[in-house]
Amino acid sequence: MRALWELLDREGEAAAMVDMDSLRALSPDDPADPFHAGLGVENLQAIWPQFAARGARWLLLTDAVERPAQRAVYERAVPDAAVIIVRLDVPIDRVHPQLRGREVGSSLEWHLNRSVELQSMMIERGVGDVIIPVDGQRPSEVARLILDAVQLHVRSPDASEMPRP
Repeated sequence: MRALWELLDREGEAAAMVDMDSLRALSPDDPADPFHAGLGVENLQAIWPQFAARGARWLLLTDAVERPAQRAVYERAVPDAAVIIVRLDVPIDRVHPQLRGREVGSSLEWHLNRSVELQSMMIERGVGDVIIPVDGQRPSEVARLILDAVQLHVRSPDASEMPRP
């Protein structure tokens, strides 16, 4: 996300960057909403107008999207946005070493299992307007692939006919 944000900056595009995990980080967990999804959306609704008022044209948002229907959540939180869901298709054997370098203890085990579960869900449910295969490219290269694919998606009269990169 940082590489994409920097690319947009170099191209003169005003962009805001938000990690949904940060917007819903709260302890203890709520049994009725263990991922604090509602809190995250409320926080996004509260901060987007501040970014927009300062000229942000792009909102780079990271989140685990489990279903295509989640689009409606983002559309409500960021009114008048053209929501484009980008899924990075990363081989699981590339994901796990990253997690091992970042997580510890029971968190590591949970994230290892969750990454496999999420990847399967996203593939089976067809999550992603734009799907970017990632396997060893530098972040700046992935950022360029994302930006090019998103711009093509926006220009395409029928986005469903857009070839996948």
